[in-house]
Amino acid sequence: MNYIQILGLSAALFTTVSNIPQALKIIKTKETKSVSTSSYVALLFGLVLWVVYGFMRDDLPIIISNIISAVITAVVLFLNLTSKEILENIHDKVHNDGEATSGE
Repeated sequence: MNYIQILGLSAALFTTVSNIPQALKIIKTKETKSVSTSSYVALLFGLVLWVVYGFMRDDLPIIISNIISAVITAVVLFLNLTSKEILENIHDKVHNDGEATSGE
């Protein structure tokens, strides 16, 4: 593996995981008012274009990393657009499942 491949894979890794903290913060705080819907729509559109580009170039690392990034971005967008009630249910499921299994 040469330095160009390492650079590309490092960029893909950081880009792919960059939205995970935002998704976790939304689930933890049950708050989305500081999340820009238009930014995430534009990001999702760009990621889909990267996937198309990857297919056209037959470039598997671009395809895989951008599909994963698009899914994570879509989750953030879903959480941002969903109702407060659904967001609270997701929060409760994530936090109560851990407590239920540890108490048994």
